[in-house]
Amino acid sequence: MRVLLAALVLLITAPSAWAHAMSSAQWRVTQADAQTWDSRLRLPEDFEGNLLSLEPHWPASCTQLGETRSQPADEGVVLHWRLRCPQGLDGALGLAGFTVQLPDAVLLVQPLQGEGRYSVLSAARPDWHADAGIDTPPVAHYFVLGVDHILLGIDHLLFVVGLFALWRRSGRGLGTLVGTLTAFTLAHSITLAGAMLHGWQLPSGAVEACIAASILLLAVELATGARGLAQRRPASVAFAFGLLHGFGFAGALAETGLPEQARGWALAAFNLGVEAGQLLFVLGLLAVVRLLQPQRRWAPLALCAYGAVSAYWLIERSVAVLG
Repeated sequence: MRVLLAALVLLITAPSAWAHAMSSAQWRVTQADAQTWDSRLRLPEDFEGNLLSLEPHWPASCTQLGETRSQPADEGVVLHWRLRCPQGLDGALGLAGFTVQLPDAVLLVQPLQGEGRYSVLSAARPDWHADAGIDTPPVAHYFVLGVDHILLGIDHLLFVVGLFALWRRSGRGLGTLVGTLTAFTLAHSITLAGAMLHGWQLPSGAVEACIAASILLLAVELATGARGLAQRRPASVAFAFGLLHGFGFAGALAETGLPEQARGWALAAFNLGVEAGQLLFVLGLLAVVRLLQPQRRWAPLALCAYGAVSAYWLIERSVAVLG
């Protein structure tokens, strides 16, 4: 129960971080012919479902052809428009309106010939210039996004908390914990790569419901004290449910966007970020467990909260799938 109390401390003290969650926009500008460029800007939503907005601007010699078209996307919207630029992109191409919740955007400028050019636009660097030299793909950007997604993915973290709590209760050595977390990492890395690089798909609603069920399974074993499957074979359970969690990570990455011409390195950077964030969380949990003076009277409440959250998610997500 000390683990669950520690987890509650970590998650209760996190709302300020959740309120300032970092999202990222994706902007692709593709040359259609000698004078025409197609623009596609994906804008995400905040946690309350409100669309985050940015204001694009382009060189003075460019004019917009027709109206901006809006297309709904998962947890966001994609804006399409076309530019006529007789002199090419000979000035500043950029975005304005960056906020704490939407601090940056990945820009890809794709000419008719040659490699695409990347830039990460932000309040500190809102513009891109054609004469600025060749920009390499922003590996660090996707690494940070991976850290961000795991630390804000409360359902994924609660699953790790359950595995950790079962390990503490079992009295087994550190090798068991390492093996369990490694199995979880390997499994969600497989499905994340398969989904993003090879198009593996499962209904997102069903995946989210199964993720909630995985947490509830751990809650039941913690509550009953029985030596169930998760207690007897934690690595196998972690691997099996990790495959589902990988599809959840893939959904989050798809919503953020992945550069089409550099998917491999971007996926690797994102996955490394996920693992770094998971490691930071486990280390933080270990530290809090050591520092926390457990009050046994709060243990049933902690376990009830853990089980109630997972049960609520399972019901809510199942209703969404069946409805």
